[in-house]
Amino acid sequence: MNKMLPAAALYLAALLPAAVLAAPPSDPRWDQLGAEQQQVLAPLAPEWNRYAPDKKQNLLAIVPRLSGLPAAQRQQVQQKLKAWSELSQQQRREIRANWRKLQQLPPEQREQVMRRLRAQTPKASNAK
Repeated sequence: MNKMLPAAALYLAALLPAAVLAAPPSDPRWDQLGAEQQQVLAPLAPEWNRYAPDKKQNLLAIVPRLSGLPAAQRQQVQQKLKAWSELSQQQRREIRANWRKLQQLPPEQREQVMRRLRAQTPKASNAK
């Protein structure tokens, strides 16, 4: 029994570094991201290292979905992602609150509001 204890400890010690190395960092720097992650999140590269760890994890979670999109759609999402990342916390809170209010409207009212918003929002091709 005593001989097995040191062997078990050595075995666990040998596995520990592999487990630590295999786990992705919770607060990865830009240079620690994979090529696909960097490609999808490229618009955020200049600010990436300043983001909070939870924000980084949320962004990394969308990479698999974005990488499967056609290039034009991925570019649209990346532009929106960049714009969202540049908003202040207060602006984001206001947008989220407005979205919740919109979702509580009856469907016909919600559609009217959405039509007005679309009419007020310039198209991406016009903004360029």
